[in-house]
Amino acid sequence: AISEYADKKEIPLLPSSATTEIPGHGLEVYLDGHKVLVGNPRLLSRYQIAYPMELNAIADTIVVCAVDGVYAGYLLLSDTPKEDAITAVKELKTLNIDNIQILSGDKQAIVSKLGTELGISQAYGDLLPEGKVAHIEALKTNPSNRIAFVGDGINDAPVLAGADVGAAMGSGADAAIEAADVVFMNSNMDAIPQAIALANKTGAVAMQNVIFAIGIKVIVMILGLTGIYTNMWLAVFADTGVAFLCILNSIRILRQK
Repeated sequence: AISEYADKKEIPLLPSSATTEIPGHGLEVYLDGHKVLVGNPRLLSRYQIAYPMELNAIADTIVVCAVDGVYAGYLLLSDTPKEDAITAVKELKTLNIDNIQILSGDKQAIVSKLGTELGISQAYGDLLPEGKVAHIEALKTNPSNRIAFVGDGINDAPVLAGADVGAAMGSGADAAIEAADVVFMNSNMDAIPQAIALANKTGAVAMQNVIFAIGIKVIVMILGLTGIYTNMWLAVFADTGVAFLCILNSIRILRQK
């Protein structure tokens, strides 16, 4: 977002070297021999660089900068939810998934505001990657909980790996995609309820096939053992025929939109 804004304003971008990412904090880079820190206020606190304390009261996402150990300024970014996010949350609730939470490294004020807009009451901010992992582990202490986590950033990789099901958006960071169990081929939020609905449909069809196949075989076995009816073609149907019908039943999933 920042580099695109610089391009629009025709601000030249300087070549950087020795770039180091500090998870949950920001970046440390060198520009023309100067050490530049860019990230959230925690980054400057980590390097014990003084900055105006009133920055912590700003509700928007803030990106601070320091050059050679001296505070240089900040940028404000306004996060907006995806257009289909509200619809996705409503669809998840129609699937009886009510325990929806937001885990974010952004300020609590920002995350709470976003949660209100999306209709999500449990919104947790100011979380570093290890804080997200600890939150997930706490939820998993309840044996009845099955945790699915959706993320797209490098900081989400540890959580994606620790959840029962980790799902990464297709436009996400490589680390997130590698750690995930499921990768959506797009970045649409409605892909989440669609995937869950499709999984439920697949599970239902699989159960239908199991009950149908075993039921037919049991009936044929009873008919054969009791001598009521025995026929080679009936045995073929109970084996190959049933398998063919189960395949046809499974193909119905391909028509699911």
